[in-house]
Amino acid sequence: MFCLKSTHPTVAELRGITIKLTKMNFSFIFIGSTHGFIDDFLKQKEIIEEVKPEIVLCEELENLELDSKEKFNELFQKKEISNMTSFNEVEKLVKLCFDKNIKLIGIDFHNFEFNEDSQKKIKTQTELTKDEEKNIKKIIKLREKKHLNKILEYQGKTSRPLVIIVGCWHLRKSSLLRKKLKNYKIIIPSDEKGNPLFSPKEVKEVKYTEITSGDNKKSKQPKARP
Repeated sequence: MFCLKSTHPTVAELRGITIKLTKMNFSFIFIGSTHGFIDDFLKQKEIIEEVKPEIVLCEELENLELDSKEKFNELFQKKEISNMTSFNEVEKLVKLCFDKNIKLIGIDFHNFEFNEDSQKKIKTQTELTKDEEKNIKKIIKLREKKHLNKILEYQGKTSRPLVIIVGCWHLRKSSLLRKKLKNYKIIIPSDEKGNPLFSPKEVKEVKYTEITSGDNKKSKQPKARP
């Protein structure tokens, strides 16, 4: 079990982050997601409302493209994403984008490209064989290439910054996204020392660390914001 003192910043604290976003002309605003082991939506909502994007890209939408009211309504009726992602996990985000007339685009593969056996083991946190681990590493590389290609595709479809929601792991310093993209800002949940939360762990307080593309060239860890 893990213990979190605070699952998200206050609205006032988060506005302090988002106000800075509007004063700087970033092409990409990344929001790190923990995939549910803390409350991710409040942060997503505040940043989306401040940035006012035309398009939000989201890993958890997998291969869905909600670019019309009709497609949103189809999903509201179906209430199903995939075996790996439940509708409940993204429902608040989907409703927010629908209400604000924002296109919500998935940037991943259906079921994240995992076969049925891998899906079951990942969902139940069952130990993987060495061969399964190797295969999953290959799939993760394919997925990250997919993320990058979809981001570049949609960059040319809007004059507003793209808001992109991906798992924190995909925003690590050595990630393909941080190597290939420029002019971005990352807002990522972190522990009290500013270390990104890549997995559930015991922390005294969750903060949000701001990282910009220029920080990739620096040796110091960016400071966490209260």
